Amino acid sequence: MTMDSEYPQDEKTVLLDHEGRGPAQGAVTDCPSPPRFEQLEDRMIYTARLQGAMSFNLGPNALVDAAWELLSHVAQLKHSAGRETLQALNDRLSSAITAFEAHALHLEVDSSQVMSARYVLCSAIDEAVTTTSWGSRSDWSRTSLLSRFHNETFGGEKFFQLLERLSRDPVKHLSMLELMYLCLSMGFEGKYRVMERGGVQLETVRDALYRQIRHVRGDNLAVTMPPASSPARPSRLRVISATRVCVLGLVCLTMIYSGLAWVLGNERRAALHAFQTLAPEPVRSPLHPWER
Repeated sequence: MTMDSEYPQDEKTVLLDHEGRGPAQGAVTDCPSPPRFEQLEDRMIYTARLQGAMSFNLGPNALVDAAWELLSHVAQLKHSAGRETLQALNDRLSSAITAFEAHALHLEVDSSQVMSARYVLCSAIDEAVTTTSWGSRSDWSRTSLLSRFHNETFGGEKFFQLLERLSRDPVKHLSMLELMYLCLSMGFEGKYRVMERGGVQLETVRDALYRQIRHVRGDNLAVTMPPASSPARPSRLRVISATRVCVLGLVCLTMIYSGLAWVLGNERRAALHAFQTLAPEPVRSPLHPWER
């Protein structure tokens, strides 16, 4: 008899008590209807999609903390070679926008503020794409992030309208003002890009925004401004008097003269010695008797 015939797959083991009765028909667990595997799978997928569930906010601005990845995308796009297809780039950036929303809401940022920040970030990213050499020749405006999330095609005007409105109450909207300042510092120009002397006007707006943030935040500008570099220490110049210069010059001239004199003296003695060896010795005449 084979193993299969001895232990058929559909055969079950039944436990009986000492009186020969079977177990009561009841659930083994306390739950009358345990959750099915499909239900558990749905819950696991939902939990995995919660963005920022294990993150912590260490900065003073939760909105900027949530938008930091999108701001890094803005910086990367300015130096991108455009090898990625527009559809793939749009999908990747759209996923980053969605992740930003979930992260900001997880950090308990107000939903209306999150929507305003999303508009600002979409405008900044769209401009970063269209101002590149490859983006200016593409059809990005048809599938831009602003059109995808807000049904608009150009946010360069509304960005500064929003900035003007939020600046009326900087204490309440400080987080948004700091986010908009970062976008301006990273090169966003909006309507000022096509205006005459737009760069000068934009710099005035950005400087006024910085002063407003500085007035509210004080010296705690770790998010909006890089740490100031320490001033260079001035080089110490030592002034030497004219008398010391003259004395030093005379000493140098004396040493040079002494060295030349010593060299010339050696050369003179060597030349005289050569002539003395070549000259004949003088012949002495004999003395006469009267000279003796």
